[in-house]
Amino acid sequence: MNTEETQNTSNINSTGERLRDARENLGLTQKNIADRLCLKISVIRDIEEDNVPTSLASTFLRGYIRSYARLVRIPEEELRSMLAQHTQIKDPQVAVMKSYSLGKNKKKKDSLLVAFTWFILLFLISLTVIWWWQSSITDQNHVAFVTNQHAAVKINTN
Repeated sequence: MNTEETQNTSNINSTGERLRDARENLGLTQKNIADRLCLKISVIRDIEEDNVPTSLASTFLRGYIRSYARLVRIPEEELRSMLAQHTQIKDPQVAVMKSYSLGKNKKKKDSLLVAFTWFILLFLISLTVIWWWQSSITDQNHVAFVTNQHAAVKINTN
């Protein structure tokens, strides 16, 4: 940095003026900066004019300023002082939205659905147990029948 640039930097009061001056020294336009940072030209213009949109969170604003400063090669020490000026910006208060959904009816329907699902599950389990029980009884009867027939055949052959 030469002495002329140092004097020019000390005369600049705001962050936006410093960023604009650095951009112009590099021969870049606002559109070039906006394209490289993937931002709208209006955001770049607002930053350079120190018009902070109220809808823009301070975290994003500081990130935009940091990216802009790196692009135009502003030293990190100077960037820290510029960001310190913008830490005083408060994020807008977000009001809690009132829910207009029918929460009680939805919960009621959900609980009915859960109860119906449990009923079906228990019904299927009970059907499976009954089938297994009948199957085992049928197998026992079949074994007893085969045993009786085998015994009858043995008796007839003797």
